[in-house]
Amino acid sequence: MKAINIEVNRTGFPVTLAGIEFFFDCSTEHIEKYESKYVEVENKLKELDETDSVESQKEALKLGYDVMLGEGAFNQLYEKVPDLLAWINAFFDLSSGIGQNVDEFKKEQEQKSNQLKSKYLSKKSKKKG
Repeated sequence: MKAINIEVNRTGFPVTLAGIEFFFDCSTEHIEKYESKYVEVENKLKELDETDSVESQKEALKLGYDVMLGEGAFNQLYEKVPDLLAWINAFFDLSSGIGQNVDEFKKEQEQKSNQLKSKYLSKKSKKKG
């Protein structure tokens, strides 16, 4: 009998911020978590104003960056560049870029699935015929 060897790779793409490389996970599980948390974070950031403490602002950003790039991401970034306003601005640029990449990734995955399905159905119909 011949052994079956299937290579499985993590789905996603690298993201570099302030010279630090992260990996955005495109698994279905992470995308669902990201999309639900993003709305929460976006609302928190929009509600913030000058009267909110720096700590409140940092907590909102921490939640956002950590859900996008992994636990501890915001602390790494803020340690390197301790500028809250810079990270608020970067957050919206990052989320826009990630959104575009995720949409592209979903389209690619759908095309691959359809191609595999067609290939399988073609082989199956040849066996019957």
